[in-house]
Amino acid sequence: MADKLKKLYPRLRILILADALYPYEGFFNICKANQWSYCVSFKNGNLPSVWQEALALQLLQSQNTRKDICYRPDGNTATQVFHWITDIDYKGHNLNWLECQETITPTKPDASDTESTTTRFVHITDLPVHAGNVADTSRTGRLRWKIENEGFNTLKNGGYGMEHQYARKSYCALKNYFQFMQMAHIIHQLMTLNTRFQEAFMKGKNHPTLKDLWKKLAGAMEWAELDDELLENMAGVRRQFRFAT
Repeated sequence: MADKLKKLYPRLRILILADALYPYEGFFNICKANQWSYCVSFKNGNLPSVWQEALALQLLQSQNTRKDICYRPDGNTATQVFHWITDIDYKGHNLNWLECQETITPTKPDASDTESTTTRFVHITDLPVHAGNVADTSRTGRLRWKIENEGFNTLKNGGYGMEHQYARKSYCALKNYFQFMQMAHIIHQLMTLNTRFQEAFMKGKNHPTLKDLWKKLAGAMEWAELDDELLENMAGVRRQFRFAT
């Protein structure tokens, strides 16, 4: 896959985010050969020699620390303490190790749970790491979880049926189905993240679930009669979509 990707996009700058199965020499070699960067999860037990060197260098690079406090939209406070180690050599690869210890403290007056929770995130990357970018680099590495759980996991378990083999003989048919699935997922996200949708459907304790809405939408698409004139008029109107983060 790496060879095909490099051939199709020879000049595309790529940053690979991956879980803790990927930090090994072969992966580093592929990225280096293709001039790709990476920021991957790093757990205890992965590459013991790298862990040993990272722990040994903590005393020499004790100044590599940063603390951030941010107030989240849900009303909780997140305190993040970062540590990083640079220039770890692993079989000719220059690695940088970074750690984020994040403590979430409930600060809402009516919060039912008042206990703080601390989570530790560790990554290995070939990107330069310093006080000015360590928070963004750590946040970027954690996007792997978001891609997996708000992307692939939704396609597998959210009603799209990605794990089902819809075409057993034609790879082209299978690929076409997957592309349509991706398009449907994009429409799904644009719809549910729309402000008007949130205001109309996602308020109150008894709001309908997304699964119920999709069933009703599928039923409407199957049984409702389409107005050709209305569709032509809609297609003739130019529209602009704007997205804000």
